[in-house]
Amino acid sequence: MPEDANHELTKTMEQYLETIYDLQKKDGFATVTDIAEARDVKAPSVTYVLQKLGDAGLVNYEKYRSVTLTPKGMKIAERLERIHEILRWFLKLIGVDDEIADEDACEIEHIVRPETVQKLTQFAEWVKGAPKSPKWLTHFREYQETGTRSSECEEGD
Repeated sequence: MPEDANHELTKTMEQYLETIYDLQKKDGFATVTDIAEARDVKAPSVTYVLQKLGDAGLVNYEKYRSVTLTPKGMKIAERLERIHEILRWFLKLIGVDDEIADEDACEIEHIVRPETVQKLTQFAEWVKGAPKSPKWLTHFREYQETGTRSSECEEGD
C-alpha cells in the first residue's frame, strides 16, 4: 500500500498479511524464509512486498530480522480471516466441498464489498440461530441431491 492512504491494498499484499498473521499466531513471528515457503515464492519477492507493507505501516520489518504485524496490519489480517470464515461457511452451507469452499473463499475475500460481508454475516447469524435447519434449506439440499423440487416446496416458500 503506497504511503497515500487513498490507495487500497492489492490482493497480493492482503495475502502476505494473512500469511504473516498465520505464522505469527503459530510461532509469534514470521521470517522471510517461512513466508517464502508458505507462499511458494522466492525470498526476494517476499522482501519486496515486506518493504511495501512496512512503508504502509502494516508490518514491522527490518532486513535479516523477524517480521510481525503492526496493530494496523493485525486489524486487516483479522478482518480478512473473518471474511474468509463467513464465505467458507456460506459456500459449505450451499453444498460446496470443503476444499473448494476454502479455495474459493480465499479468492472472493479480496474482492467482496463490506456491505456484502455484512449481509452474509447477518444471514449466517440468522441461520445459525434457528432452532433447527430452516425448511427451505432442507428443501434446497433435497433439490441438490435429486434435481427435483420437493412437493412441499411451493412458490414463495
